[in-house]
Amino acid sequence: MSRRVAIVGSGMMGATLAWALAARGVEVIVFEKGPDYPYPHAAPFAKAVLYDHADPAYNLDPGLRRITHSGDYGADLGREAVMRVGGSGTVWTALATRMTPGDFRVRTRCGFGDDWPIGYDDLEPWFGRAETLLGVAGTDADNPWAPPRSTPYPLPPFALTPDDAWFAGRLAAAGLHVHTTPQARARRAWDGRPACMNVGECQACPSGARYSPTHHLLRAVATGRCRVFAGAAVRRVLTDAAGRATGVLVRAPGGARDEEHPADLVVVAAGAIESARLLLLSRDARHPDGLGNASGHVGRHLAFHHIWTGHVHFRERVMAGQVGFWTGQSDQFCDPPGRGRHGGVKIECPSRTWPGHRHAAGEAASLEEAMALFEPTTRCRQIGMHAESTTSPGKFVTLSAERDAFGDPLAHVHYAFDAFDAATYEFARSLFDRVARAAGAVDGEFPGPGAFNVFAHYMGTHRMSVRPADGVVDPCGRVHDTPRLWAVGLGMFVGSGGAVNPTLAGIALALRAADAMAGDLGA
Repeated sequence: MSRRVAIVGSGMMGATLAWALAARGVEVIVFEKGPDYPYPHAAPFAKAVLYDHADPAYNLDPGLRRITHSGDYGADLGREAVMRVGGSGTVWTALATRMTPGDFRVRTRCGFGDDWPIGYDDLEPWFGRAETLLGVAGTDADNPWAPPRSTPYPLPPFALTPDDAWFAGRLAAAGLHVHTTPQARARRAWDGRPACMNVGECQACPSGARYSPTHHLLRAVATGRCRVFAGAAVRRVLTDAAGRATGVLVRAPGGARDEEHPADLVVVAAGAIESARLLLLSRDARHPDGLGNASGHVGRHLAFHHIWTGHVHFRERVMAGQVGFWTGQSDQFCDPPGRGRHGGVKIECPSRTWPGHRHAAGEAASLEEAMALFEPTTRCRQIGMHAESTTSPGKFVTLSAERDAFGDPLAHVHYAFDAFDAATYEFARSLFDRVARAAGAVDGEFPGPGAFNVFAHYMGTHRMSVRPADGVVDPCGRVHDTPRLWAVGLGMFVGSGGAVNPTLAGIALALRAADAMAGDLGA
């Protein structure tokens, strides 16, 4: 019996699902609104660096990628989102950290947000499978706050860089602990990917040493059971008279009209913002407010990570930036005693310098002037504060009054920085000051509360729940009110998932969902 699954989105979660299902004998069709992107990423490497990852040849037309927004987040969400084959996974920093048991129980333990309907133990085996899929290099031996694990990391860790080791030594004397960073970067050859050569421009990794979702998407295609359509915008999820998902309505690449593609299951895996938009757009007679929205939860419970990046300056030369990726971080304050009054914060130690120095050197009139302007970079490094947030009525995705090139409403994001976020900022600022003092910095800069980045960490718009009244999908990703429809990805999160990077948890959820889908299909 032929079984077909239509997947909307080819990023981390969509590619994982495509590979896992095709390997089980399921026919898969993947629809990606953006253009194709060669893998390994050697061919577009030079232009990726030149255009700061915004090469127009590999980016979706602004008329289709734009996201309107209001509130307190000032960045351009449409530019931030990477819409092409591989999605944001083509430019991610590859930090592959596990959530902790406490991150699933913040209401019970800390009095804010909501508890997840699953616990760490439910997801722990899938974390291990996700680490194997990505080829994560890491160790917990130097991290006292690492969560329990049943399987070892597949690859040994990257050691701290010389500047990270120097930095860690200074912080240790003040009771601050820096440990190595788990990352989806091949320490040695792994699963057809070469060992990292430290090209240095890691977000555009040309070799495949850093994991990119296209690695497994191409393996899915190689089975002969997966087809990928780039430049194909899914405009609606189709349903029958009984309210069951039956396929997708797609504007074909370069086409002037829409096409219907039938499927036994439909999976929306387009990222938390665009997934919510598609569910809302796909309303029908049985779902007048959108698919999955019988209880009004689609688009609500949006959570971002708030990432503030500061800089510290030293009398000594610290020579940051000799390695493209960063090797050190601290989980010491991800679950602090004050959690609940404010959020947890992960301290990140990117081995990078202050970009203002580099830009000034690039505008110099002579080599001598450039060297003089560039010299301060040898005495400077970045410190990042990666903070959790909580959901609130002022954080949501809805349909915009503005429309895309096809006449469909764009996604609109409203994000209000609330009192919990303000308290978390003060905690993060205090940690930055403490780190700067411990390191012996002579001065430093830390941004204001509203000057945070998100780096595409969008979560919670179709959150999981046991009861349909409390969310959009069940703990595996099945949409409560629409049989045969799934919504998988970071949108399943209940809150922000703590202060750690969310990608590993998202892939663990996708692998778990693929197993459940295969069971439903009898594969």
